[in-house]
Amino acid sequence: MKRLFNITAIALAVMVAFASCDKIENDDYLIFSGSNGTWYNGSTIDDHTQRIFVEKYTGNKCANCPDADQIISQIQNTAGDKMIAVSIHAGLFSRPIEGNQDLRTEVGNTWHDFFGVSTYPAAMINRSGAILGYAEMESGINAVLSDNPTAKLAMDMNTKYDPQSRQLTIMSNIEFLEDIAESLTLTVLVMEDGIIGKQSHGSETLENYEFKHVLRNTVTDLWGIDVDADGKMGTCRYVVLNYTLPAEYVAENCHIVGFISNKETKEVIQCAETGVTE
Repeated sequence: MKRLFNITAIALAVMVAFASCDKIENDDYLIFSGSNGTWYNGSTIDDHTQRIFVEKYTGNKCANCPDADQIISQIQNTAGDKMIAVSIHAGLFSRPIEGNQDLRTEVGNTWHDFFGVSTYPAAMINRSGAILGYAEMESGINAVLSDNPTAKLAMDMNTKYDPQSRQLTIMSNIEFLEDIAESLTLTVLVMEDGIIGKQSHGSETLENYEFKHVLRNTVTDLWGIDVDADGKMGTCRYVVLNYTLPAEYVAENCHIVGFISNKETKEVIQCAETGVTE
């Protein structure tokens, strides 16, 4: 897969050894991209919200996909930041209508094929295994909105964007609320709102449809980076990623999403997001 960033391991300062969940010193870390890198002891996270990760497989030729978009939008209006949704253009109906941007990605295509998506629109909730049609999305999402968190994740601590270089420095901080014995990965992706194009809806074509939450690329490897932690309750770990935002992405409309998942089963246990320019 072609990467839009280089793997780096740039020592910015001498690392000071400190205990788990101590204060993060802003400049005492290595920045890296890709599937390898260095983790450090992090800090406690105030936000205890359990968020759910909803990935919707869609396409501009999918006649029922606007209905799924409306369902997800309505749930987000009620659930607020308890739900993070990403739209993945992949599969049978994702080939662009003439005049549209091609919103397909290699990442999205790989996930689509790996999980065996074959109907559209389709949604997976926390990658728990079930693939839901749009009529099942609301009940499926509502069923897990009240789950209790086993880990916390913050993406907005010291995440910074330089509009001149379009360089993005992303900090991901994890805190374990329970003992977790399984190996975990952290996946970080970029999604974009406000993309305007044509969209099929029933028997008609909507000329100026707004595509939201569109998957643009992953910052990490598409299956994430290994979380270097002992998995014990109270452990806090953080990592910093470096990414150059491509020129065709509108920075003000982009969000960075991170999710922690079981390395073997792929099930997501926590997620978080932050705006690029926030």
